[in-house]
Amino acid sequence: MDMKKNWLKYAGMIIIAAVLTILVGINSFRIVAPTGVLIAPLAGLIPVAVTIAIGTVSGIITAVGACFILLLLGDADWLMLANFVLITAMVGWIIGWRLPLRQKVSHQQLIWLALGAAIAEAVLNLIFVGLVGWQTGGNWLAFIRLDLVATILTALLYAVLTAPLAMVFRWLVRQILPDDNHPDKPQGPVEINLSEHSKKNKEKGGK
Repeated sequence: MDMKKNWLKYAGMIIIAAVLTILVGINSFRIVAPTGVLIAPLAGLIPVAVTIAIGTVSGIITAVGACFILLLLGDADWLMLANFVLITAMVGWIIGWRLPLRQKVSHQQLIWLALGAAIAEAVLNLIFVGLVGWQTGGNWLAFIRLDLVATILTALLYAVLTAPLAMVFRWLVRQILPDDNHPDKPQGPVEINLSEHSKKNKEKGGK
């Protein structure tokens, strides 16, 4: 029963994160290109923060679920979905896929993770924008130059907001699912029997 409640709590956190991702995605800034509109992948910082706070699987579920809704609303495309999943997976790989709740993460570590995510996002975004330009038969360098300011602004927001968001999500998860009930933590009292060890020491001392 407790495990079911824990799963429901985790699901609630992921749903909240997905809703935030959708809201940010709808309100992300846009660049008008010759062949359409380029949407800044700013919403991807929410799944990245979830990855740092809860785990890679939770981050990818958040990214995929939110991006499918954004696709239905016309506020995302398949390249943005790939962007979200890749940046989330990259951050997950850096942290070893999951940081246990009982493990302390310093502010400096979060800042470095945020900077790494910002740089990775900038590179990914420019690659995908170049692909859009190449697919449409246009000058891919022109597309990159057109989106360069938006890419830099997105990367800066990743660098500034990822760490605070991760801290907030991590704090919320600790409140909802205390460390004592965390699956990684052994349940019940731990008994250590030293009688055999003491008996062996006495036998050695008598020899």
